[in-house]
Amino acid sequence: MMQKISQFFYAKYRACAWLSCFDSPRPDVLRGWARWKWLTRQRKAGRLVDPSVRVHGNLSQLEQQLILGSETHLDNGVIVWLGNEQGSIQLAQRVYVGSYTFLGTYNHKLQIGEDSMIGANGYIITENHGKQRTGIPFNQQGFVGADVVIGRNVWLGSHVTILPGVTIGDNAIVGAGAVVTKNIPANETWAGVPAKKISK
Repeated sequence: MMQKISQFFYAKYRACAWLSCFDSPRPDVLRGWARWKWLTRQRKAGRLVDPSVRVHGNLSQLEQQLILGSETHLDNGVIVWLGNEQGSIQLAQRVYVGSYTFLGTYNHKLQIGEDSMIGANGYIITENHGKQRTGIPFNQQGFVGADVVIGRNVWLGSHVTILPGVTIGDNAIVGAGAVVTKNIPANETWAGVPAKKISK
């Protein structure tokens, strides 16, 4: 089914190649007048969302799935992916998300606490592709994952990857380029691939 849908959109994409270069051919991208109305609402609510931010998902459920606190800042090129109506992304007050960071969820919750900072090119996801069934391509096995919770006043350096099911405690620091595969307690500094504690 997914393959047929992909083939359909690819055919449409090729038929209007010159026009489609101006925007994504995907049907789940917030665009046009709806996008500008959403951006305007964010500005009026005191949130700084760069116009280059891309939002993917069920756009009729956007206000329930993507919750941004006041003074939240989504910088240039941030991608927000909401794959299913059960998933949600919640950013508390004064959260900063750096340029070209990816925030994604399908069926789970991604929560980031007050005053936390996410460096540029970060990657935070609540799901991975399934791999339990043999003989079936990974892209047809659906998603498996768990909630991701990032506490208050957390500092993630640039290029940090947070994998599904991870909880990061308040006041924690994660060094640039780290891959976080397990929970980080509050008030600790972790770094490395996979990330390990380096100081408290």
